[in-house]
Amino acid sequence: MVASQWRRVNKGEIVFADERLAIGSKTDGFPVRFSALADVQGHSLIITVGNNGLRRELQQRACELNLRMTSIVIEPERYFGEAPGLGSVVLAGALVNCGARIGAGVIVNSGAVVEHDCEVGDFVHLSPNATLTGGCSIGEESWIGAGAVVLPGISVAARCIVGSGAVVTRNLVRPGIYTGVPARWGGRKDGTDIWRNGDARADPRQGQLT
Repeated sequence: MVASQWRRVNKGEIVFADERLAIGSKTDGFPVRFSALADVQGHSLIITVGNNGLRRELQQRACELNLRMTSIVIEPERYFGEAPGLGSVVLAGALVNCGARIGAGVIVNSGAVVEHDCEVGDFVHLSPNATLTGGCSIGEESWIGAGAVVLPGISVAARCIVGSGAVVTRNLVRPGIYTGVPARWGGRKDGTDIWRNGDARADPRQGQLT
């Protein structure tokens, strides 16, 4: 999706690096040119893996290899905040307002809203139509589900997962999974690690624990 949107505003060549796919094959209509990160020398690079923890690991590896990371804002006319950190992607329809700060390796998905003076930590994922109202702070590697709302001035700790449609009305001070209106802790110690390990109950798209 990132590549398809970027192609509409960028005239340069877009290629993929994926060790799981054969060189010369295609993914989403784009050629696979490289099989390993180490091969991507001399090109601008963006890591588009959805998993926050894995995206961090890959970006750290790219930096260790001295690869040239970049960031992408599909609709710059809707971006009024400070320049996004390296490796971040702001997709079509998203709004980032004045005074907002976007960290490194962040995904701001389609239609998400980051209001004034919000701070979005490194490797956060804001799902489609997630809304951060003014002055919010989102900790590193947290995932805010589709349509979720974080109320003004609220802080979300690192490695939290906020389920789809949840409304965060108070500070979330410990990692875990939060669902409902108002959002309540689901009893999990580290939402990101559970999501990484494939537990469907941690999928923010589900909106609730199963």
